[in-house]
Amino acid sequence: MSNINIEMNDYLGDVIGAMLKRGYAKTKTEALRLAVYEFDRTHSLTEDAVFEQAAEKMLSDIKSGKEKVRKFSLHELD
Repeated sequence: MSNINIEMNDYLGDVIGAMLKRGYAKTKTEALRLAVYEFDRTHSLTEDAVFEQAAEKMLSDIKSGKEKVRKFSLHELD
């Protein structure tokens, strides 16, 4: 996997900042990954098997402690 630098300003920067502030993601990179993952889930761009494999890896990372998550209450999401 290669590395790239992307400058996020205005709307995109605000969305990424809100994702970090509300705790959806810890880093800008993680926020972008979550956004791409959700976009694929919504629009079914990849085969179901690829989506399921990514979801299984994410759940495995959460169980092993590699990936941290926290529970949100509904009023935090407004």
